[in-house]
Amino acid sequence: MTANYPRNCWYVAATADEVTTTPLGRRLLGDDVVLWRAASGRLSAFENRCAHRAFPLSHSLVDGEQLICGYHGCTYDHDGTCTHIPSQHRVPTGMRVRVFPVLEDPPFIWIWMGSPGAAAVSRPPTVPWIRQSGWETFYSAWDVAANYMMVHEHYLDFSYAPILHAADMPESIRSMPAFSEVEVTETTVSYTRVLPPARPTDWEAEAGGLDRAVDYRRREMGTFASPALHLQRWDVETAPGEASSTTRIHAITPETETSTRVVMAASRNYALGEAAATDRLRVFLDGVARRDVAVLDMASQHSGYERWQAGAEFQADVAAGHARRIIGVMLANEGISVGFPS
Repeated sequence: MTANYPRNCWYVAATADEVTTTPLGRRLLGDDVVLWRAASGRLSAFENRCAHRAFPLSHSLVDGEQLICGYHGCTYDHDGTCTHIPSQHRVPTGMRVRVFPVLEDPPFIWIWMGSPGAAAVSRPPTVPWIRQSGWETFYSAWDVAANYMMVHEHYLDFSYAPILHAADMPESIRSMPAFSEVEVTETTVSYTRVLPPARPTDWEAEAGGLDRAVDYRRREMGTFASPALHLQRWDVETAPGEASSTTRIHAITPETETSTRVVMAASRNYALGEAAATDRLRVFLDGVARRDVAVLDMASQHSGYERWQAGAEFQADVAAGHARRIIGVMLANEGISVGFPS
């Protein structure tokens, strides 16, 4: 299939703590990239191939502000220009490696792999909750052997929750209600569901201290923020105008047409500073992720994205359909034709 990820977009290449003075190799949007941090802390991203014999620069050495290839010692500056070759005095004219624009906005390192000039007039999407007061966050990451749009559309659905995640849903909620609201802009899709009152689940009671004898109202919300980012929020109303909120930020980065890297930031506004609450949420969300990945891997291996997207549409697929159209416009603007259903 034709690659269906727009390149003129900021994607998460890594988390800030992953990139050190030890070069880090990653496959991003079908390209091999090396991320490295100089002694000064300056961050760079190169194509992961030496300009001499295409040796992987992830097997290199950082020396001060330079990257030295681990094969012949070709030395590169931050601009990707080769400045020194140990075996000869003169560097061949124009010897350089491709450089990708990067932005460090902890916890994420964003990379732009499209038209270099367009990066200067674009910014990564806004990431909520993580650095806001009154919230506590932990992180996780995993790989999915599926096209990145299958990951987005899976998260934008969530009608499967009482089936796939039955043990983690309120016992009295056996099906998810229809969207109560869907909001669409040129670049984003957001939805809201209002759930009927129900007793707390084990993870809600144990992590959030909810009374197991009380019926609580809930809202489930999701946002396609960009091809690189999905936001999800689960609110439990604890008093009029007050809610215990559990959120997930999913940084979704295509590795290839059939593999995706997901970095999750899970935040909460309750039980702050309580390690036991963090541990309980981590166990809960690790289980959710394992089941999500298993379903997506299975569907991808069995049918692939082309058959996935050609299936009959449910009401719960409305948000995913809008996301497809946004991606379709982005791809068309790059001169790429992909047959998303209208």
